[in-house]
Amino acid sequence: MGFYQGAAYPETYAQAIVPGASGLDLTTVTAGRFKVFRPDGTIVTWTAVLSNQTVSTLTLTHAFGVNSTDIDVAGTYVIYAELDLPASGKATATRVEKKVLSKFGVER
Repeated sequence: MGFYQGAAYPETYAQAIVPGASGLDLTTVTAGRFKVFRPDGTIVTWTAVLSNQTVSTLTLTHAFGVNSTDIDVAGTYVIYAELDLPASGKATATRVEKKVLSKFGVER
């Protein structure tokens, strides 16, 4: 599923995280965020909240801003979840690509 250009609060983006082959204990994650590569070439960071955190899964959720500037450009967004770990610093989850359609539902 993609997004529409101008998505705003209360819309959210959520990503389920699993440790994969790393065997990482996800209960040790202390914070997270999304690094977002936008179609216009800029890179932004979306704040995120951790939830449903267990040894083998967690959910990272970003609430779009009320001013609809998080997704103001149509095209493909490449999103990486970045997790903070107390002992080893940071871990990055698998990349996700999301299509953002223009306000009129046209893919660019």
